[in-house]
Amino acid sequence: MTGPMEFVIDDARWRDAGGLQARAGEAVCAALAHISDPRPGEIVVMLTGDETVHALNTRFRGKDKPTNVLSFPAPSSENYPGDVALAYESCAREAAAAGKSLEDHAVHLVLHGVLHLNGYDHQEEGEAAEMEALESAILTGLGMEDPYLAGTEP
Repeated sequence: MTGPMEFVIDDARWRDAGGLQARAGEAVCAALAHISDPRPGEIVVMLTGDETVHALNTRFRGKDKPTNVLSFPAPSSENYPGDVALAYESCAREAAAAGKSLEDHAVHLVLHGVLHLNGYDHQEEGEAAEMEALESAILTGLGMEDPYLAGTEP
């Protein structure tokens, strides 16, 4: 476990993303410090590939395509926040297109997913602005580039 998370590496290509687990743990700890009532328990982050995320996206969201990150909040009766899944190919493609490291992009996406597990959303403009501002503040506070200024939002 790194911080309040357990990482499950389902796609070996993620093993080359040096420092991702420690950096994501730092970002999530910073996020949880900003949330007034974070959900207790350990978050599971699955580092997988497009094929697995595609299947999850189809099954749980009815969207027949891969995506970069998916969040699965646990029911409120469960004693943990939920799970986050990142798709290697989608994340690597987006990071390359934005001219940033895979690790930086993946840290942002883990943070984004964890905020979803804690009730944040971006379906409405006001919600999106609040969520993006929190992500930006946390990431820049850790010395990372603001992903919304760089145009690499999830």
